[in-house]
Formats: sequence, structure tokens, C-alpha cells
Amino acid sequence: AAIAAARDISEPLSGSGEATVLGSVTVNIGRVEGGASPNLVPAAARAACDIRLPVGVPSARLLAALHEGLDALPGITWRVLRCFEPNHTDPAAPIVRDLQRVAEEVLHEPIAVNMRVGGSDARWFRMAGLPTVVYGPTPHNMGGADEWVSVAELEAIAQVHALAGFDFLNGEEAAP
Repeated sequence: AAIAAARDISEPLSGSGEATVLGSVTVNIGRVEGGASPNLVPAAARAACDIRLPVGVPSARLLAALHEGLDALPGITWRVLRCFEPNHTDPAAPIVRDLQRVAEEVLHEPIAVNMRVGGSDARWFRMAGLPTVVYGPTPHNMGGADEWVSVAELEAIAQVHALAGFDFLNGEEAAP
């Protein structure tokens, strides 16, 4: 529900279709290696894929689909290098509401509570039971060539982090 509610704010920043992507399994074949010459069929090849799961899709379902699709193919071997269950912090959690309140006070505009593509170390905290928020700059060309952030936006984000941390350490919490 948070993804759909944030669509009008997040998609102009991150691109049309982001809400659909956030609710979908995504696959990036980031590396393909093999062969000695482009005009010869290689004797061996390797590929590395990054597969992201939306919240609600367990990794066991992905692994079962990979086994079903790949195990019967002759000459194909595969293995999982890293696997994490999708996780998130409830948008109604106090830490989310508090950071949203502070960000709106600093920026004087509505803040979208949303999930983001990509990954962060926040998953480790959430897996340990600690509600976690990732709040950072607009992802201009994130992960691509010429990725960049605005210095002015970075300064505002630092202010939001400082004020939200101050409120947290002083026991202040947004009203439900």
C-alpha cells in the first residue's frame, strides 16, 4: 500500500513504472564471460545474475523456480552466492513517522514513504528486529554511468538526520 501511495511523488523522481518494479521480481545479468573469439561458440561460459525479490516473495519460491528451470539443462551448473529474505519496516512504525515528520519540517514539502530499489545495510538491522529507515538523496542515475547527487539536497538530508537523531535521543515521537 505504501508503494502505491508514494507513486505520485516517487515516480517523477525515479521514473515511470517504479511502483511496478518495486512489486516485481527483477533480474539483472550483470556479467557474462566466455569464449576466445566472437565468431566461435565457446566451450564454456559463465554468467552472474542479481535477482531481487519484492516483500512477500520468499527466497524458497525463487530457489524452487531456479531448480525447476535449470537443473534439467545439460551442462549447466549454478549456485547461489548470497541470499537474503526480502524485508521492510512497517510504514506505520514510529521511526518512519518520526523521520517523515522531520523531513517535511526541514523541506517544507510532502515526503513519500516508500521502498527503494537497490539494497542497503538496513536489511541487517531489520533482520535483527530493529525497525530501520533509509533516507537519502534522489537517485539520479543510480548505479549507472554519471550517477550524481545534489550538494544542496545532501545538506538538507544531513539536517534531517541530525534533527531526527536529536528527537530520537530525547524520546520525542510523532503522534500516531
